[in-house]
Amino acid sequence: MLKLNRKFIAEFIVSFLLLLSASNFAIGQDDSSAKGKSLYEQVKSFTLSGNTAQVSGVQLKRDRVEMTFDGTFYFTTLVDGRVVGAVFIGQGKFRAEVPPSDFEKDNVKRLLDADVVESDFKTAVLRFSDDTFDVIGKNSKFAETVNAQAQKLAIETDERILKETGANLSARITTSSLNGEKPGLFFATFDGGKRERFSYLMDHQNRIPVANFDLNGGEKGLIFAHRPVIGGNDLWMAFYAVEDYQRGTVDYSGVNDLIDITHYKIDVDARAPNKSLKVITNVAFQTLAKNLRAIPFQVGESLGSYSNTRLKKQLRVKSVKLGGSDLVSVQEDWEGGFALFLPRAIQSGEKLEIEIMLEGDFMIDSSIVSNCFYPASNTTWYPRHGFLDRSTYEFSYRHKKSLNIASVGLRTGTESDPQNKDLVITKSKIEYPVALVTFALGPFERHSQTVKWDKGGTPIPLEFNSLAGSYLPIKEDFILAELDNTLRFFHAMFGDYPYPVFSAAVHPFGFGQGLPTLLMIPPTDRASKYTYSFIAHETSHQWWGNIVAWRSYRDQWLSEGFAEYSGVLYTGFRDGKGSREDLINMLRRSLKEPPVTTTGVGKGRLVDVGPMILGHRVNTSKTYGAYQALIYNKGALTLRMLHFLMSNPSTGDDKPFYDMMTDFVNRFRNNYASTDDFRAVANEHFAKTPIAQKYRLKDLNWFFAQWVYKTELPSYQLEYQLVDQPDGSTLVKGFVTQENVPEGWFMPLPLTFTFNNNQEARGTVHAYGAKTPFEIKLPMKPKKVELDPQKWILSEKTSTKG
Repeated sequence: MLKLNRKFIAEFIVSFLLLLSASNFAIGQDDSSAKGKSLYEQVKSFTLSGNTAQVSGVQLKRDRVEMTFDGTFYFTTLVDGRVVGAVFIGQGKFRAEVPPSDFEKDNVKRLLDADVVESDFKTAVLRFSDDTFDVIGKNSKFAETVNAQAQKLAIETDERILKETGANLSARITTSSLNGEKPGLFFATFDGGKRERFSYLMDHQNRIPVANFDLNGGEKGLIFAHRPVIGGNDLWMAFYAVEDYQRGTVDYSGVNDLIDITHYKIDVDARAPNKSLKVITNVAFQTLAKNLRAIPFQVGESLGSYSNTRLKKQLRVKSVKLGGSDLVSVQEDWEGGFALFLPRAIQSGEKLEIEIMLEGDFMIDSSIVSNCFYPASNTTWYPRHGFLDRSTYEFSYRHKKSLNIASVGLRTGTESDPQNKDLVITKSKIEYPVALVTFALGPFERHSQTVKWDKGGTPIPLEFNSLAGSYLPIKEDFILAELDNTLRFFHAMFGDYPYPVFSAAVHPFGFGQGLPTLLMIPPTDRASKYTYSFIAHETSHQWWGNIVAWRSYRDQWLSEGFAEYSGVLYTGFRDGKGSREDLINMLRRSLKEPPVTTTGVGKGRLVDVGPMILGHRVNTSKTYGAYQALIYNKGALTLRMLHFLMSNPSTGDDKPFYDMMTDFVNRFRNNYASTDDFRAVANEHFAKTPIAQKYRLKDLNWFFAQWVYKTELPSYQLEYQLVDQPDGSTLVKGFVTQENVPEGWFMPLPLTFTFNNNQEARGTVHAYGAKTPFEIKLPMKPKKVELDPQKWILSEKTSTKG
């Protein structure tokens, strides 16, 4: 009689059941999207099978990250015939070389006081849809019992990552598997070492970097750690794949978008905004991928974890329909989106329309003004895919008759709700493809006038949604006048305003937002340089951010920096050069302020944190304030320098600057633009300018390399003497000294000469290297010589000594 080993029998039974389960899942997989959820539930359970591997010195390399393991791996049960996770307990080492980026090197040094990211660890939780198991599970064996500590770590990981980042790892692995992504996903969380808990993600399709970290520049790898004190994550390092660096190019994340949403039809039920918001969205899209089985959507991802906001305020999926049939989706607590499973494999180019119903306590009100309601996030209250995808929109808002809707787009009518006499339905639409839309609900009083363009053209209605004096005293006439003035100013300076209406609504919070056709602004109705600049900044976003959107987060200075400088330009026009100079001085001072940290004031200067091309990445737990100082303020001052370089220093003619900006708008109207796109346009226009011709410059590549991609803040000094000439003229000769910049830093600088009767003449000198000689012959002796008195060129200090 044959005697069978008990361990062999148990291992055989478990393996057989797993294979049977996987086989059952595969049968009829195309029949229903419910099969996708079945796969998701298996992944989500993260059930350890008892399959283990004792390892010694096993190395796992994922891109630039090397991990070494000495201990035991505990593997998940099979999901669709594959192992998709593991827990490690033992001793391990983690090491990641910093990519060839000065900012990444500085960031790692600043956050970790190290030159590489490395740590030991005692536990690791791995999630993957790639071939990781083939490396770490080669010698796996079956154990009779599952390690309780390992199973506990497995269960806790998804929940913690969901709360800390909004990313649903199980959904990400499921969509990766269903869509056949190659290479697959790799994620790991490490703990128990000198760096405590931290995580590593390698997402070749950029989905989590885009959806949950707002990184769409093509980054695939992230190393990060949660910081409860800031309610977010410190991103130690973000990087492209090693192959991208070797090739020298990388694609934006948009190349991996699965669908292109072309039109939204959104019905908003705001009958009880203090309790619930219901959003029924018909999404028309075209498929970009082949054999598409699952689609991730983003919604409410910008809600934070502080005070459990993302948990409490998130919109929840109630139903999804395709052609009248129900589709299955998954959305967990704390998740910044949801995943939708399709009933069959959809092919590239197919056009579909789905209906998504969402509901939640997503609206917020203000402690300053009662009975006014706004989305908890003005830009993430409806389902989206990818980064700033442009679409057209139709809106229908159901709300109380006593309240009014302020919405992007053209209001097409308000009608009584046939089912309830106390309700009305307000409709609006926007037929231009835009990336950002929002609305507000309140007892708004609509004040309006007509915008008449200075050079002719079809007038458009202008509307300000204000509040009665019993709520908040507001000078509507002032705000309407400034909205009209700023819109006409930028229409003349930057190109035609394309939308059929312009409006604003009271937004009683400490910030404003400029969305297409609609500004959300506090009641800024006091005549001051700050008010002029603020309203102009938000109005100019119609051009910088809406008509032309930033291509990636690295290009956001094209929106915020341009808007900030637009505010300076308008304020100078509206309130005189004194106010303009005050604003410029404020921008310059901010760069020299120290950063703020979680424990107080930090060391150094904000300008040194990183180049403005890094966008929001310059803000970390040790560098608060860097985003505002660099992307807004330095961005504005950089554009101001370009303004000077495009002008004629002798005559003050700056029309070429506005020609260049208008050309930029027209080339990228209703589209995206990168910093390189803007540089290409600027290069074309600069080549014809007096400064380019004087210094024999063919382009502005040197300028962008210095001011956009580097962090230096130079100091300039002009030392001169006046030498009388035999013919009665005067020779001005001396040196321009340049400090705190690398060798080869070049910059033309404005020079002003003042003569009797306050007559002025202007020209330029240049700085190249530490000390540059110059000679300028004048017809008469000047009373004063000044280097850059109007502060066109950014510097720590500019002085004249004669």
